[in-house]
Amino acid sequence: MNTVAVRSAIAAAAAFAAFAAPGIAAAAPNLHGDPTTPGTQVQVESEPGDSNSYTCGAVGVAGAGVGSNSSGSAGSVNGAYFGPGPVQGGCVGSDGSVYFPTGNAE
Repeated sequence: MNTVAVRSAIAAAAAFAAFAAPGIAAAAPNLHGDPTTPGTQVQVESEPGDSNSYTCGAVGVAGAGVGSNSSGSAGSVNGAYFGPGPVQGGCVGSDGSVYFPTGNAE
């Protein structure tokens, strides 16, 4: 699948999620690295007041991984990240919400 098709599919899924579930809260998970921990990694984190847990996959030029977190906390996205760089994720919340966060592996 080429890059344009992938980006179009992600945009369509995000638009569908926004219109199909207008009552879902605006809180969304985010992806980030943790430079204080040795090795390249990605974490999924949600706001402290967020009652949802999230299961996420993240893909980037430096690798790919899958992980989850508990509600209102951070969790590791386990996988092979061979160096720092941007990542694109897809997350499903415990309430069925769908998000496509971006971040960086560190």
